Amino acid sequence: MSTQILPHPTQSRHFAAPTPRSAAGKWLTILVVLAGFTAGVFGSLTPAKAVQSQQHSWVGDVPIMADLSVEPALGFAFDSPNGRIVMIFASSTAKATDIIGFYNDSLPAIGWVGGDGTWRRGPETLVISEVSTAAGQLWRLMVRPH
Repeated sequence: MSTQILPHPTQSRHFAAPTPRSAAGKWLTILVVLAGFTAGVFGSLTPAKAVQSQQHSWVGDVPIMADLSVEPALGFAFDSPNGRIVMIFASSTAKATDIIGFYNDSLPAIGWVGGDGTWRRGPETLVISEVSTAAGQLWRLMVRPH
């Protein structure tokens, strides 16, 4: 009786020797890989997004003032039958007038109409207010349907 020893599944098997490539072929392969990488990285960064990311951060399409620290565990977002609902909570030591002033200046540039805590754009309303929570005083940014 003969026993056959099979290689372990994690051991590699070599079926053919690698084919030699010319130096030009190697460089062409490197250039193709780099071109794909560059297109993937820079293709998704439009000029408008680049400018916006330099000014301040965003949650979805809601700008977040630099003086606000988003509390990710408290927020949520979902689509309802009437439209999306987004709730963002953030802490800050900035004055209320500075925070509301930032949004009064920033939001009209991206299509929001209103001011002083309540803005409208298309079928949505954005309300920014200071609220008391178990975690302390926070700012609530809420997007909801009208």
